[in-house]
Amino acid sequence: MWKDSTAGYVHNSLLSIYALRQSLINDKYKIDNYTIFTIYEPKKRVIVSTRLKDRVFQRSLCDNYFYRELTKTFIYDNCACQIGKGTDFALNRLSTHLHRYFRKYGCTGYVLKCDIKDYFGSTRHDVAKEAIAKSIKNEWVLEHINNIIDSFNQGEDPDKGMGLGSQVTQLIQLAVLNGLDHFIKEKLKIKYYVRYMDDFLLIHPDKYYLVYCKDVIHCILESLNLHLNTKKTQIFKLSQPIHFLGFAFYLTSTGKVIRKILPKRISHERRKLRKQVNRAKQGLMSVKAVDDCFDAWKAHAKRGNCYNLIRKMEEYYKNLWEDKYG
Repeated sequence: MWKDSTAGYVHNSLLSIYALRQSLINDKYKIDNYTIFTIYEPKKRVIVSTRLKDRVFQRSLCDNYFYRELTKTFIYDNCACQIGKGTDFALNRLSTHLHRYFRKYGCTGYVLKCDIKDYFGSTRHDVAKEAIAKSIKNEWVLEHINNIIDSFNQGEDPDKGMGLGSQVTQLIQLAVLNGLDHFIKEKLKIKYYVRYMDDFLLIHPDKYYLVYCKDVIHCILESLNLHLNTKKTQIFKLSQPIHFLGFAFYLTSTGKVIRKILPKRISHERRKLRKQVNRAKQGLMSVKAVDDCFDAWKAHAKRGNCYNLIRKMEEYYKNLWEDKYG
């Protein structure tokens, strides 16, 4: 509500909703220009923000039809942006796969970790439309979804790229790889598989079979005009830590799965706390705001086996306020 546009829309909510409804009924609805900005947490990303009017329409579209019809064919291990799913679900799902793998094969095996280069920015509009048309049969809905896809034309290639920040486009991006999900599970017969948007893992006892899987996945993605990120896509032994969604997973010789925050994330949090405490001491930030940020990080850390780490970070945070680090 601190935004003028939001406050104005909410203050005149009945009139705003009525005007939106009439524009849809009269086939005069048009998508407003997007607000584009960059975020740097957890990494640098360009966000294409949808106007409130359009978010209201997209939310209604998703709640009343689009989400239900689109997700019917999704596999269970497609973990992002769905009701009852998210990062916690994906992390727990990987732990479940590791436990089940250990009971059948023990600690020996390999992991194929894949990442797609610039997934949102590289997705072609025709590919996205084709993926949606497989599930959405309502012509009116399909027309509006296609209009949303075509509205993202700010890049060098107007027929490529999807906005990161729209509820509809996040669901579309899940659907683009839905065929790949089914191929991996049903044709390649990979039982231990998990995907969170464009990050996905395959676990199998045979390294050479995973090499074959990687080649097949590469070919399928190339047919969609998408490309594996060669720096992040790799095959490694199951005895090594598996990095997934900011955590390192370790499968021990007893079958226990240990989940730790990545060291670079810990260093980043320490730097962030130092900056925030200094800003608070200068009166540029409230103490409560800093406390809330630290509490949010602790809640994130509790997703892993990080009891000792949290205690150390609490001591570090206390010392920052007492100027023990200068």
